[in-house]
Amino acid sequence: MSLVVRHAASSITAAVAGATLVCAFSPFSYWWLTFICPVLLYAISINRAPWHAFLPGFIFGLCFFGFGVAWTFNSIHEFGYAPVLLSAFLAGLLVLVLSLFPACATYLFSVTRCNARVDFIGALIFATLWSLFEWLRGWVFTGFPWLLIGHVHHSTPLHGVIPVFGTYGATWLTLLIGCFGAVVIGGQLRQKTISGIALVVIVVALAIANKTIWTHADDEELSVALVQGNVSEETKWDQMRHPYIMDKHLELSKDYLDVDIIVWPETAIPTYYTMAKEFVGKLEAIVDARGVEFLVGVFTSDPDNGKIYNSVIVAGEEPGLYQKRHLVPFGEYMPLRGLTTFLDRYIQIPMADLSSAEGRPLVRLKGYHVGISICYEAVYGSTIIDAMPEAKFLINVSNDAWFGDSLAPHQHLEITRSRAIETGRYLLRATNTGISAIVDPNGMIVAKSAQFQEDVVRAKIQPYTGLTPFSRWGNWGIVIILCGIFFIICPYQWQQTARNKYQSFHHDECH
Repeated sequence: MSLVVRHAASSITAAVAGATLVCAFSPFSYWWLTFICPVLLYAISINRAPWHAFLPGFIFGLCFFGFGVAWTFNSIHEFGYAPVLLSAFLAGLLVLVLSLFPACATYLFSVTRCNARVDFIGALIFATLWSLFEWLRGWVFTGFPWLLIGHVHHSTPLHGVIPVFGTYGATWLTLLIGCFGAVVIGGQLRQKTISGIALVVIVVALAIANKTIWTHADDEELSVALVQGNVSEETKWDQMRHPYIMDKHLELSKDYLDVDIIVWPETAIPTYYTMAKEFVGKLEAIVDARGVEFLVGVFTSDPDNGKIYNSVIVAGEEPGLYQKRHLVPFGEYMPLRGLTTFLDRYIQIPMADLSSAEGRPLVRLKGYHVGISICYEAVYGSTIIDAMPEAKFLINVSNDAWFGDSLAPHQHLEITRSRAIETGRYLLRATNTGISAIVDPNGMIVAKSAQFQEDVVRAKIQPYTGLTPFSRWGNWGIVIILCGIFFIICPYQWQQTARNKYQSFHHDECH
């Protein structure tokens, strides 16, 4: 009975820790929870058989992602017009798959450990495995790098590690600090000492990293304005309303024609470029008359192969085009098309048969190279740095109306703050319904809009030059370190486990 009670208590603790961890992220922003919630899972996983460790990890994931990405149901049901049961099934399936990652981390942790102690090596292995599986979650099946622990540290004492090792590096340090802290509290004297020294080393390293400046501002300033039209999804895809939508964005821009750059959100022109040439001509006339340049979201197509792209165009002295490379599964394209065609009868998402483009995410505005990302692409740090080193600042356009009034727009903005720190660049984020924002190279919000209302966000920015370490090597820097730790320590641990089992068996035979 005591074993049953222990498993029940572990499951409840894992569920509470997983659900609570959501509050570390925006809009709640209790970032210190990242030092506590995963550590509770670490404590639960000690002295567990592998499958007994897998279950708390899975329950942790179910509650973490179940609450953290519940907005996927809203996107599928409210805007994809899918039936309630199908929406719940697809959203639930996503949560189940995501929950496997922390579960596999706790399973492997249990397999690796040769003793049941709270010690330095165990803390190191748990932090490393958690971070590795977070990275795997970012690219397996095209990846879903949402709600990464490192995302919350854009304005915490750990922010200095982000331009060096990215958000996965911030995740690793967070877990190291939390787990080493647990050893200091509950370990034996020798383990307390080793872990305490490790914490001191981390604190010193962070102090140095937080004061290191990797990029520097150019002399010139640029004035920018981000237009938020607050167009509902029902209106956006009504072809009869397209002229109204385009004119609305133009009308909102008219009081800001004295700036250098005006940015409109993703698909602000909700039709094909070829069908909006007359309207684009109006923008080009304004460019000629006032000197302002526009970056505008629109759909483009290739007449040779019929492919359609989610794109942005530049109306300025140097016309430019960027076509989205990383599409949203089930939103912009149907994965495994041959096997999932039947879903077309139930999910009615407009423009959901798009193609992925190639090429670097660069355009030129006011004579400067600019790194471009469209909506979901901003969650991939490795995608953003493809614009380096030429890009002097970054622009992300998005249509977060798909998320409704949920946690997602707040989480999405938080993610883009990490991209600004990773690259050491200003980031301009123009969205349809909010939250539009201007983020400085340190991840601080210079200006932002309210949600679900017409707004224009205006500020001055500076182009930046130089490369952060992350811009040079991307995620591979931290991944190589994590893999090195895993493949050096774990074989030794497995050998120790085998030796202990042999000695235990030999002792039982002799007695």
